[in-house]
Amino acid sequence: MVARAAQGLAALALLAAACAAAPAAAMTTEEAYAAIPHRRTTFEPPASGLPPAQSESLQRLFAFTDRGVVLRVQGMAARRNGDAKETKRVLDGYDALIEETRTARMAPEVVTARDQVVEALQMHRKFLASRPTGFTFPRAELASTPDVSQASRKLQGAYGALMKSFPGESPKHKQSFYDYLCALDYL
Repeated sequence: MVARAAQGLAALALLAAACAAAPAAAMTTEEAYAAIPHRRTTFEPPASGLPPAQSESLQRLFAFTDRGVVLRVQGMAARRNGDAKETKRVLDGYDALIEETRTARMAPEVVTARDQVVEALQMHRKFLASRPTGFTFPRAELASTPDVSQASRKLQGAYGALMKSFPGESPKHKQSFYDYLCALDYL
């Protein structure tokens, strides 16, 4: 329990350092994952035995979730630092990402997961917009916030849909499904 608390404090310190070190707009996906911190197992279409339409749809979906992870980290930093201009930029980024993800053509096997990711992104945006300046994102409060808990359930549902649609994928790719969606989740 103490080790987990120490790990949480270390993660918050890393998140703060990463957000302070670089301009928010310049944050890379790798920096965002490191700031959370979360493992990032990549989906590699050439290594998948899936038809091109399916593997390309998964690749697009995960590119969208990566963008969502960056926005989540940037938004948390902007709110915590009281940066209204950066918060607006992040909220606008959410709007664009939601629309792009919602309208992206996907293979039928990926559509259910895509739709659940869109709903989760909408809830993340709503949650971020509702937080006061200086909000520190305490885990206990996150878990009890309806938008966050509902978004988490949507992301879990997206993972379940992908596992059901692609049961023959390699363990590495199944792990990538989890990592992309879990990193997007506030919980």
